[in-house]
Amino acid sequence: MGWRYWQLTAPGRLRSVTKKWIAWLPGQALAARCLEVGHPAPAESCNCGIYASPDLGTLREHGLCLVPGAGVVVGQVVLGGRVLDDGGAWRAQAAYPRQLSIVAGTVAPGDLDEALDGLALYGVPVGTVALAEAVAGASAAMLAFQAMSARASGTWDGGPGPRP
Repeated sequence: MGWRYWQLTAPGRLRSVTKKWIAWLPGQALAARCLEVGHPAPAESCNCGIYASPDLGTLREHGLCLVPGAGVVVGQVVLGGRVLDDGGAWRAQAAYPRQLSIVAGTVAPGDLDEALDGLALYGVPVGTVALAEAVAGASAAMLAFQAMSARASGTWDGGPGPRP
């Protein structure tokens, strides 16, 4: 088991934070593939594989590269197949969510129920978690600023995913 972040796409589906074109589909384990060389993933001599942190505390310390306006989800994953220790993280051959929580403030209150309903299709427990519990450091500050700005302006920048 490990912990990771995702971003939401409409209507309440998961996509990778770092490889934004990779969707995590309900009912299907995500299978890793090496995008650089094409060998089976994960490989010792490569960076390929599905990443997960061993615990939420370790995950919180990672910086996030996020698309502005897309909701953020944190959750636990079941890792399968070959799993490599990558010095403070794991890289796996396959993974599927075990539990999912939308990070509060990253989805507009009016869109929260729809996002939760969409995540329920993964067949795992879903809920919400406070920003301070899910994300730390500069990433937490950036997410809090985006949510505050969206609330203050009442506008939406038109980016993908639910409004913050």
